[in-house]
Amino acid sequence: MQFEYKKRHLDNGLCVIGVENRALHLFAASVRVHAGPRFEPQGQTGLTHFLEHMILQGSRGFPTSRDVLRAVEAVGGVIDACTHPEALELYVGVHRKHWRRGLEVLIDSLLNPLFDEKEVEQEKHIVTQELAETRDERGRSICAGELVYSLMFKEEVDELGARGSKEIIDGFTRGLVVGQYEQFLHPRNMVVSLAGGLDFDEVLEKLAATLGAMPADKPLPHLRRCEVARRRARAIYRATERTPVVDMELSYSGFGLGDERFGAMVAAAHILGGGLSSRLFTRVREELGLVYDVTSVAMTYSDTGSLNVMLSSDAASLVQAAEAVRGVIREFRDAGVSDDEMERYKENVRCGMDIMCDRPQHLAEWLGNQELLLRPEHLMTPHEFAAKQEGLTKERMAEVLAELLKDSESNLAVVGPLGKREANELRKLFPAEEVEISDR
Repeated sequence: MQFEYKKRHLDNGLCVIGVENRALHLFAASVRVHAGPRFEPQGQTGLTHFLEHMILQGSRGFPTSRDVLRAVEAVGGVIDACTHPEALELYVGVHRKHWRRGLEVLIDSLLNPLFDEKEVEQEKHIVTQELAETRDERGRSICAGELVYSLMFKEEVDELGARGSKEIIDGFTRGLVVGQYEQFLHPRNMVVSLAGGLDFDEVLEKLAATLGAMPADKPLPHLRRCEVARRRARAIYRATERTPVVDMELSYSGFGLGDERFGAMVAAAHILGGGLSSRLFTRVREELGLVYDVTSVAMTYSDTGSLNVMLSSDAASLVQAAEAVRGVIREFRDAGVSDDEMERYKENVRCGMDIMCDRPQHLAEWLGNQELLLRPEHLMTPHEFAAKQEGLTKERMAEVLAELLKDSESNLAVVGPLGKREANELRKLFPAEEVEISDR
């Protein structure tokens, strides 16, 4: 289904994007705030994630988290919040006939949070429990994804991820949470994206009367990013019995959302390990039977990106699986993409973009993310992205693969019941500067 999006700026600078489709029953509304772990100063890692938890713990009109959740679920909807590296998102999805109620709860949670002192203390306990799921008995990270993120973005590597540490969380106060909220909740530092069964002008009128009243006279936050992608190979090996299998994540420095090579990176990730017929899955799982799952994804940020390969394996199969992964990647880089792979990928994009337009939540995310991170004059619609991918050639893919899959610009994290023999074999397969993180 082809569509046109509508985009308006309220008087205070808040950007509102909407796509109307009266044939759909779902009304989806997303508010994205330009905030996140990449903008947090040392000693406050995890504060945005903690704010995300607190934003749904009660507001003026819905004083407790139960009131917030029940108000939306009573009309068959969902409300949720999540933290991305460069965004805090608050989302509500309801039947189109209840759009006013859904928007009322979302707006009140956003504009009038209580940040009750007792709730802050209780949520510290909850977040600490969440954090414990990815920590060992010594408090070290056992999440390969967190460690690769740190290798990619930080010169002084840590294992804090997006959620920090128990020590940092214990130091959070109501004042810190309010300060974070007031610093980043600025109308020109936010985007509202709407999709599904809605009348855009009608919803815009409601937003103008509520979010449009947010003051715009305070200064915009300073979005201080961490260092961007270390341009050398680094690795972390972490032996722990906390996990039953070894998790391995290999990350290649790539291209940001606005880079003209971004689409080719997305294609590369899909062909390499984006499905059950991909090169990695076919070779490492189906032919060799070494792992249960192996996949690759394109990670997106405003100013950079990466192609990440992830697998889980028992220790006995790890080295053979890693060697097979390395072989597939190098063959992919050196031999390029086949005609059949290009056509299968393009058909996947054609169908995938059509399906996205049937899913209001995903469509709102697609448009809102572009606007928040890039502020382009024109947003690329799913069908425009599909049309752009149609123009990819094997020759262009070969050029981008040579730039992307550089061993000298890769990061590796290996976590699990890892023996010295396995670690030494991996060091031979993936030569890199080994990083040690001191115990906290």
